[in-house]
This record gives sequence, structure tokens and C-alpha cells, in this order.
Amino acid sequence: MEKYYGPITSTYDYLSKYIKPTDKVLELGPGDVPFPYATHFCGWSDKESEKLSNYKAADFSKGKLPYEDKEFDFIYCRHVLEDLYNPFNCMDEMSRIGKKGYIECPSPIIEMCYDAENYKDFNAKDKWRGYQHHHNFVWNDGILNFLHKYPIVEKVKFEEKELYNLLKHPVIWNTYYLWKDKIEYRLYEHPKDYTRPSNNSYFDIIFKAMEHAQINAQSLLKKLNDNSIK
Repeated sequence: MEKYYGPITSTYDYLSKYIKPTDKVLELGPGDVPFPYATHFCGWSDKESEKLSNYKAADFSKGKLPYEDKEFDFIYCRHVLEDLYNPFNCMDEMSRIGKKGYIECPSPIIEMCYDAENYKDFNAKDKWRGYQHHHNFVWNDGILNFLHKYPIVEKVKFEEKELYNLLKHPVIWNTYYLWKDKIEYRLYEHPKDYTRPSNNSYFDIIFKAMEHAQINAQSLLKKLNDNSIK
């Protein structure tokens, strides 16, 4: 299966509609491909400051980010929240320091796929569902939802051929969320929302998340108005 790990560059043109040339724009967690409209950057390591200007280091999972209230006109945060043990602190801080922004996380669909990562150092039998280091499933149904990813997901059985066909399109690989003023989110918790991870109630939430992921991706495609995403 072809892998789509990097940013979908067509989203840049779409997001540019929300960003003025004079805007102060923060990227949280800049990777190998920094957001082209970012004027400031914040990450976990001081080493990034050697290659990026206006860079500050911070612990996204606890404490305040080193910025003032509503300091930024736009915040870009791609493939960060799913890595954090406490993404809720980070989202609350984004709401505090930003006026609006964009969040992108891996889709629940790719998090249920056995072929999500490259396995150059492992045999095929060593594959696991989704990304091995991610804490949560994340999806958008109008708000941003989080569900802890337990090891039990390796045991679920379902028809996976359709899933692999969906993932041929790069847009399906991600969850997309635009926000203004405040990020709205929900955490699905045990035992309030499901009896236990091995119970059907847990997997019902995952399958619902996968359905919303398709709707979310199709909505983005319509907005991009381009079926040949690069």
C-alpha cells in the first residue's frame, strides 16, 4: 500500500483563505515540512530552533504555552495531538492563544489498518494496526473526539478490503478540523461511555469514528474541489 505521511499540499491553498498576509501564524510541532504560512513555531525540542526562526520550546501536555492570550491570528497543528498523553491541555492552550486555526490528525481508518507504517526492520507477521506510538483515535463529527487506543484493537475482526481501498486516496488518511475562538472536543471514557475495551460498546465507537472519518474526508474534498490531490 502506498503511504501518505506528509501534508496534502492542496490544503495549503484552502487554508490560505483564512490567513491574511499580515497575520501572525503559529505552527505547533513543526516537522520536516514546516507550514509555509507560519511566522512562528513551537515544538518540544530546542534543537528545532537551529533551523527555524521565531521558535520556542514547550511541553504541550502540561503547563502554559509561552504566548499571550489571543496572540495569534491562526494556529496550525498537524499530527501532534495523537502523540500526546494529554492533548487536552494543548487544545485549551491553543484556544487561549489563538483566534482560529486548523488541526489535522491521523484518521481512525488508518489507525485500524495493519499496513499503516513502514516495516523495513520487521517481518510481515510483526505488523500492528495503525501507528504504534499513538495514544488516541481522533475524529471530527462537528467537534474533535478522542478515544484511547487499547492493544485489544489487534484482535478485532472485520472486512478490511474496503478499508484498504479507501486508503488509496491520501485524503482518507487524516482527520481535519477547522476552529474559531475555541476548540470543541470530547473524550470518550471508561466506564462512562463503554463498559470495557474488549466489549462491543468500545468497538461500536471505533466503527462510528471510521464512518465519521469518511464523511469528514469527503467534506474536505468538496472544499478543495480537486480530485487529483497531490
